[in-house]
Amino acid sequence: MDNIIFDKKWQDEHLIELKITADSELVSAYQSCYVQDTALVEISKKIQNYIDNYNESCYLEFGHKEGNYTPAFSMNILPADETGHMKVEVDIEIADNDTRIHRCCFYVKSELGLIERLGISLKGLVDAVEGEKVYLN
Repeated sequence: MDNIIFDKKWQDEHLIELKITADSELVSAYQSCYVQDTALVEISKKIQNYIDNYNESCYLEFGHKEGNYTPAFSMNILPADETGHMKVEVDIEIADNDTRIHRCCFYVKSELGLIERLGISLKGLVDAVEGEKVYLN
């Protein structure tokens, strides 16, 4: 049931629109955000660095959480336990007001191998066709 889905909706020369859906046992939420293609490549690198050192958390931000920007999404991949399981804390902005104060934060469960695959797949979204989806689990 736990999952994070990145759906590529649109792309121009360097900007990508993603619809991000996160599901847990208790919550399901989604939002659209815009991210530079170079930022997706950097996020992929950060995930690979996390795989190499999974005893520390890894914070990733898609868009900007503050300021006059479109809605943002973030996830904090927490340290893995001895069996390779971890939680990912997702923070989804609810774009229902101009002050950007409504957010939905919750955990999505995952595993090291799935996180590694996510990092590789997110980098692939840069050259993927519109409508391509990347799944965490």
